[in-house]
This record gives sequence, structure tokens and C-alpha cells, in this order.
Amino acid sequence: MKALIALPDRCTGCQRCALACSYAHTKTYSPSKSRIWVIRLERKIDQPIFCNQCGICISACPVNALSRDKKTGAIVVNEEKCIGCGYCVNACPWGVITVDHITHKAIKCDLCGGDPACVKECPEQALRFVDIREAAKFKRGATIKLLSYYYRAYG
Repeated sequence: MKALIALPDRCTGCQRCALACSYAHTKTYSPSKSRIWVIRLERKIDQPIFCNQCGICISACPVNALSRDKKTGAIVVNEEKCIGCGYCVNACPWGVITVDHITHKAIKCDLCGGDPACVKECPEQALRFVDIREAAKFKRGATIKLLSYYYRAYG
């Protein structure tokens, strides 16, 4: 099993990941259709955010339009079943599920079937698709950095 991770100290905020994502899913370069976002925390500090595939959204869906892909571990949206109610959006603690304003279907990271377009497009290697054990190591380090930043900024 693999996981998508972000290394924010490498992110330049270029948004190429978001454009690659929207193109991979819709064949258009539209950040509003992306499943990844780059958030500017403060000057020169950018953080890519995306679904961490926790699965909380699955039980929130009243029509069972969300399920876990057995091959990739990603939570995927069955667009034929999705009614665009937004319950998954409300359930997501990270704010990374949206409802497309044109199709009225939920959109979220599906790891591009195991070959994430955002990772391939990132010129700084701020995004990586790594073994789940390696991902845990990176996430622990990112948590420490984030806490350190928080305590420096807010005491």
C-alpha cells in the first residue's frame, strides 16, 4: 500500500500539481476541478493539501456513492450513485472534498488509480507517493514541524 505525502518545505506554491490534477480528471486546466490545493500559510510557506484517504466520508454518504478501492486504498466516488448532497463535504475534517459546480457530483483525490498526476508534475518533488511505512515517518516529521511553527508564531 502507498500513500501521498507532501513536503511543504519544498513547495514553491506554483500550483502545477493542481493543474495536473484537474487535467488528469477533466482534461481541462481548472483549479476549481482539482482534488489538491496549495494553501499559503504565510509568506514563502505553502502547504499542499489533499485527501488522506481516512474514509470518514464513506459512512456519511446516504446513497453509498463512496467506497475504498481495494487496489490503491483510495476512497473513490461512484458518480452514477452520487446525488451531490454534500454530506461527504460536511463530514470531511480536512475540507478536501468538494461538489463540482457543474456536474453536482462529489470530487476528491482518488490517487489517480495509483499513479498520481500531481506527483509526476511537481518540479520540486514536494509531493511523493511512497510506501505506507515511509509515509508515517514523513507525517511524524511534518507534525513536529507544524507544531514548532505554531509555537513560534503563537507562543
